[in-house]
Amino acid sequence: MADVICAVASDTKLETPEGPLTAKSLAAKPAPVFTFETGRVRFRMLGDPRVVGASAPVVRVTLANGASFRVGTEQIVFKKGMVECRAADLAPGDALVPAFTYLEGYEYRDDASASTFTSAASLLVSSVAADGEAEIYSFTVNVSGCFFVSAGVLCKAAAA
Repeated sequence: MADVICAVASDTKLETPEGPLTAKSLAAKPAPVFTFETGRVRFRMLGDPRVVGASAPVVRVTLANGASFRVGTEQIVFKKGMVECRAADLAPGDALVPAFTYLEGYEYRDDASASTFTSAASLLVSSVAADGEAEIYSFTVNVSGCFFVSAGVLCKAAAA
């Protein structure tokens, strides 16, 4: 599995028009997933879903907003600026490409804490930790070649 660029844990949820669905459930039927292309967020068809590891090591990536997701160590995620990075190489403070965000520099207020923040137009990694083993799925995504996990992070799909 060392050269696999799409390695999603079976229980990790991806965004679909039906809401968040696990990678395992998406392998059972053709489905569109939330993706990014030419500066726009849209849906494209997930294809060729397959198990690439029956029991492979996974990492849990936790974001500063508290959301998290589990992927294989070789899963490619996109850092700010569309820079590819293996999940195992992520570090606290890394800025990831988000599904939705305020424009960079925009000041906003958080109602829960009554604090004011300045948008970095990204999702920040809080921690990356080994999280046991899981069944790993790989798949393609029509046209864009990428998808969003439900935590809001853009990931790379397998080559078509």
